[in-house]
Amino acid sequence: MSKIVVTGGLGYLGSVLVKHLADRGNEVVVVDNGLVRRMPSDTERIRHVYGDVREPAEWEEALRGASGVVHLAAIVGDPACDLDHELAWDTNYLGTIRLAEACGRAGVRRLVFASTCGTYGVSRGETADVLSPLRPRSVYAETKVRAEHYLLSRRSDDFAPSILRFATVYGLSPRMRFDLAVNIMTAQAVLERKVTVHGGRQWRPFVHVRDAAAAATLALAAKPAREAEIHNCGSDAENYSLAEVGWTIQQEVGDVELDILEGIQDPRDYRVGFAKTERALGFRPNHRLIDGIREIKNAVRAGEYRDFTSTRYSDFLIVRQMLAAVTRLAS
Repeated sequence: MSKIVVTGGLGYLGSVLVKHLADRGNEVVVVDNGLVRRMPSDTERIRHVYGDVREPAEWEEALRGASGVVHLAAIVGDPACDLDHELAWDTNYLGTIRLAEACGRAGVRRLVFASTCGTYGVSRGETADVLSPLRPRSVYAETKVRAEHYLLSRRSDDFAPSILRFATVYGLSPRMRFDLAVNIMTAQAVLERKVTVHGGRQWRPFVHVRDAAAAATLALAAKPAREAEIHNCGSDAENYSLAEVGWTIQQEVGDVELDILEGIQDPRDYRVGFAKTERALGFRPNHRLIDGIREIKNAVRAGEYRDFTSTRYSDFLIVRQMLAAVTRLAS
């Protein structure tokens, strides 16, 4: 049994990953500030520690004896980061630096860092791989690029970071999000009989949240490599234009209007290759886009998530609410 620390373990991916690790016999310590979800009770294999990644000195004792750390804690997504750039940089970049320093003090060698394929920004018609130029088009992506560079600059015999650039994640999670493309469009299709796509021509890679958790687990277990460890996490077959995603949802749900707003364009447009990750980690996703659409459709039709526009399902709305509360307290 290994001890694994997961920062941001109450979040969308973290909630799935923590269960995935515990089900495989690991002792899991969740470090989270409780912003997106209340702290649940501890179980035999899962312990929860209240902590902010910006202040690891307050909880770094939890790192002692850990064989690895998966660092998910962040202000996630372009809209949430745009609410407060200083908070985004302090959390996503400086928080990563402080965590890496704490890992050094605790003797933790392995750190798996959750980055994003959004770091590629625009692939200009080509398929991006880990050697492709990074063209971040948002503060969120910029914070991830800087954090990647810092972690890789610290590589040594005593510190082995592994960078996972996740495709756009979708699927059901104990801490559900409906500010992600596939999730929100599917819920909208079921409940409002409409799918709205902004632009539509731009490409994105996609990965199911359970496959993303499996990739992080494989990265933890992988033998540290001599070269920089950077992995794209997704599938070559799961690159789609957003219009294709909308059409697939329309076909699966049925009797749905597809509204493509071509005048509203997202500057991010990239296709990504994933063959290196399969070779290096043995990672092959087990889910297709249609699987995620179908499970969300079934959950919504069963009566779950009828309030899918609620604040609790959106990182952007949660951060906005938190910032408003801070402003009120300061006034």
